[in-house]
Amino acid sequence: MTDSRRRRFRAASLLLTITLAACGGGAATTAKDTLVMARVKDSENLDSSHAVEGNSLNVTSEVMQGLVRFKPGTFDVEGGLAKSWTVSPDGKTYTFTLVPGVKFSDGTPADAAAIKFNFDRWRLKSDPSHGNFAYTFYGDQFGGFPGVIGDVTVVSPTQVRMKLTRSLGPFMRNLAMPSFAIGSPKAIISDPKGFEQKPVGSGPYTVVEWIKDDHMTLAANPTFSPQPAYKNVIIRAIPDQATSVLSLQKGEIDMLTEPRPDDARSAASDKTITVAEQPANNLSYLAMNLEKKPFDNLLVRQAIAYALDLPSIAGKLYGSGTVVADNWVPKGMLGETSAVKAYAFDVAKAKALLARAGFPKGFATNMYYPTTPRPYMPEPQRLAETLQAELKAIGIDVTLQPYEFGVFLEKVRNGEHQMCLIGWSGDNGDPDNFMYVLLDEDSAHKGTAQNYSFWRDPAFHKLMLAGQAEADQAKRAIIYQKAVTMVHDQIPAIPLIHRSVPILIKSSITGFVPSPDTQYHWELMKPKS
Repeated sequence: MTDSRRRRFRAASLLLTITLAACGGGAATTAKDTLVMARVKDSENLDSSHAVEGNSLNVTSEVMQGLVRFKPGTFDVEGGLAKSWTVSPDGKTYTFTLVPGVKFSDGTPADAAAIKFNFDRWRLKSDPSHGNFAYTFYGDQFGGFPGVIGDVTVVSPTQVRMKLTRSLGPFMRNLAMPSFAIGSPKAIISDPKGFEQKPVGSGPYTVVEWIKDDHMTLAANPTFSPQPAYKNVIIRAIPDQATSVLSLQKGEIDMLTEPRPDDARSAASDKTITVAEQPANNLSYLAMNLEKKPFDNLLVRQAIAYALDLPSIAGKLYGSGTVVADNWVPKGMLGETSAVKAYAFDVAKAKALLARAGFPKGFATNMYYPTTPRPYMPEPQRLAETLQAELKAIGIDVTLQPYEFGVFLEKVRNGEHQMCLIGWSGDNGDPDNFMYVLLDEDSAHKGTAQNYSFWRDPAFHKLMLAGQAEADQAKRAIIYQKAVTMVHDQIPAIPLIHRSVPILIKSSITGFVPSPDTQYHWELMKPKS
């Protein structure tokens, strides 16, 4: 038997019988107790503190809990490990009271000391457990290391206090992100690299097995209450989307993420399949590297913006639930303004702008793009080829350079590209997460950059800091509307679309809650009785 056949056989066997010995029991479960989900790409790593893509964080959010979390289906903050919290009048001191008696799946206490250990590990480069990990989200959300969190103090086993160096408007929403889930100090200290493969938390599931690029098996965490209806979750990596759809129709899998738009449309007429849609809290965009000519020229960036037929792209490549991105932030988010509209498709104007910029015959460039489908980009190659053709029409000869997602991220973080096709699924419902993280100068450090345009505008940076410091939401809205307008006018990157993301689920399953942060909440799902 070949290795690939052996892996398929093992995965198929797991659908029928999974022992609970790995999570503390000895009885076998039936397939009825098991939920099987397919996706096109496996996780990168499962240590949420330095995982940076959704396929990793969707799993870690089920294994580890944070101090707080988002109420499923919303960006409303509710308690996680913390049952309550208070904030000082100046917005700089947060005191969290923990749920007593919570334990990690290894039996150690999820107490105030564990909270402090995790935060110190992330924020302090001098901490023995910090290691050489990037902690990209911590640096982006909290302004570096140690960043805005100046001190973390254990008040008692069930109370922890954080003092900020300045008030931070989205602080609680930041904490609710899966990147800041709390892991077992014992497990992290024992084997920090191993923690990337089998993290230990206090969430509803534990990682039993991970065969990279094949499948991952989760089992119900015996220390979590209430126990989920699905005692096991199997996550299969199936790169061929057609195979995944066929497996769903045959009943071999229960849930399929990131289907192609055509497959989602077809599934809508199948009574055995439910098409759920996660809210359009995302953005796909074309980033231009301003450190490389001619993209430092605003006229060139304007020409490219006018060359793209966004309504056609939204309709032909995405389908229903997709809208042209007029604003950098999604519709309904703080900072959205009807005064800003996407650039109209105008080839003649685009050519004239190129001529004014000194390129009457155009120029040659490259465009990096990931080969792996993403929620905001279900068919990357088709989108890249469409943009290539539209830019060719105004004289820009684009060489497409596709890369596997992990390689792609490494290259664009280092600024190797001239243009890149990328996107973002929002983490916390706040415009800071879309604007500061993706466009601010603080995110433009090569090696860890998420500002792939390497745009550094002092006025924009000033707006970002003002938006973070302001507590009044009406005033914050005005700040971010100014920022949205600045992005539209300066065009460091071109927003393309916002998309509601279809998820295909067997109609015999209930309890799935489409959430704007793209989390799945398997613990809420169960078979229909």
